[in-house]
Amino acid sequence: MKDELRPFVEVKHGDLEQRRIFGFRQDIVRSQRTGKEARVDRLQFPDWVNVVAFTDDDELILVRQWRFGTRAFSVEIPAGALEHGEDPIDGGLRELREETGYTPVDRDAVVLVGATRPNAAFTDNRCFTVFVPRAQKTHPQALDEMEEVAVLTLPRAQIDDAIRRGAARAIRDDASVQGVAFDNSLVVVALELWRLRR
Repeated sequence: MKDELRPFVEVKHGDLEQRRIFGFRQDIVRSQRTGKEARVDRLQFPDWVNVVAFTDDDELILVRQWRFGTRAFSVEIPAGALEHGEDPIDGGLRELREETGYTPVDRDAVVLVGATRPNAAFTDNRCFTVFVPRAQKTHPQALDEMEEVAVLTLPRAQIDDAIRRGAARAIRDDASVQGVAFDNSLVVVALELWRLRR
């Protein structure tokens, strides 16, 4: 079957408006099929990294923190933005240490399990997933001035239940769901990439 889809032509790039976490730009593109032009919004983020890390007791290391978008506390895996040009494994281990104080028992066992595009509709960044099979608490937290993070752990056997609770909570937009609930899509994707690697 012949693919008749053609990419849009970039006509004009707008000025970049830089914010603390992202840049915003409105560009003009043209359809090769219709010839019509339209403005498109683009958000520019740095690449991100998620860390799936387990303690010696086979518990998933988690963080609980306030999220400004949802105006609620969220339980997630350690994660953050990569510095420009930073290796995803190095960045993931930096985020793990800063947010939780944990570091890998064996640095050579740490692996990059994959990456995804968080929202291809209007961003071009990637979210990498790093797997740390065994980590231990070696440092105090080193949080930014706008971070308040509590460290939790969850037995490996309870991960699927936490995903199910998160899906139920998001359907109802109900913060009263009890127990650890993963309703952040990037956490769910990272856990699935980790699961597929096994």
